[in-house]
Amino acid sequence: MGGEINSPHLEKNPKDGKNSIYRYGTNIIQGWKKSLEVFNICNTINISENKTIDIFGIFDGHSGNSIAQYISENFCNELSKNGNFIIQEYKQAIIETFVKIDKSLRKKEINDILENYSLKSKYKLTKDNNNDLDEEDLNRINTLMDIINPDNLEDVLISDYVGSSGIIILLTGNITYIANAGNSHFIIINKNFEINNKLIEKQKNYEEEEKNRIKIIKGLKYGKNIINEEYSYTRGFGDYQYKTNDFIKIDSQEILAEPFIYEINQSDIKYIIVFNNGFYENFQNMNMSEKDIDNKEIIYKNIADYFLQYLKDDQKAISEIISDYFNKYIPNDLNQINDNNKNSQVNSNNLSCIIVDFFT
Repeated sequence: MGGEINSPHLEKNPKDGKNSIYRYGTNIIQGWKKSLEVFNICNTINISENKTIDIFGIFDGHSGNSIAQYISENFCNELSKNGNFIIQEYKQAIIETFVKIDKSLRKKEINDILENYSLKSKYKLTKDNNNDLDEEDLNRINTLMDIINPDNLEDVLISDYVGSSGIIILLTGNITYIANAGNSHFIIINKNFEINNKLIEKQKNYEEEEKNRIKIIKGLKYGKNIINEEYSYTRGFGDYQYKTNDFIKIDSQEILAEPFIYEINQSDIKYIIVFNNGFYENFQNMNMSEKDIDNKEIIYKNIADYFLQYLKDDQKAISEIISDYFNKYIPNDLNQINDNNKNSQVNSNNLSCIIVDFFT
């Protein structure tokens, strides 16, 4: 998923904003990954003259930037055109938009757009042009060779081997919808500055259900010898090499575009913290003891505690608070580690975080 480079890219991409209901901040850093494949959205959609819907999201690419970048640029427009969105059936509108965008990635005109993004020359498969691919890229190609005819490489689409996770927050005024397709994360903190542990448990249960679903599907496709294989993500855009099992229905493939949706009463929220899996793994590696490194509840609590100590000072921009985390916990060289934590290591992922702070 990227590999390390000789020195990190430490440029940030901060953004802040506010209205009468909340303030927000977001930031992204490429870090030690060799390309930037994560894209955020912070937008407002006009429903009518007197009603707007605010939307935030993180789209985190797999094996390239193209799909994540395309979705970040087009998601809000597609959602706003959805018939259920117009009649304020937001949950169904979100589901339909995720699925519609995912299906559109198979169209030639969309594939042409994807090829025009910055990594097109690196990730486009041809018979003759693969001298610039590293070992990880070649391994991915070899995997593809198991499911396609190498004589027809020109028929391979970007979405066959590139994908993206997606998590969005939709603020409707009464209900907040969080839709997650992939391995991104979120934390809800209430107005008593307490974590909503029920939502953490729901996320864990969802992950366990997904693992069990994949075990069955993998067994149907490959046989019982590898049904215990676990994916790091089971939902997301693209990655169509995992969506072509002829033995099962289209809505039961190994990876699905349909997100899992959480509905929260907006009056119960003080902070929403959303972050990609690269951020989660960085915090895991740089801040957790060996005995707690796989304990999601403790990791979420520690992430919440870290930000709470700074968010209560509402004079500091949220993007700056996130930037301070990057500065503190992304090593500047390969020899720099956290002396208090032997698990610390360079994290070869992009890091992205969005925080929404509701005024009391």
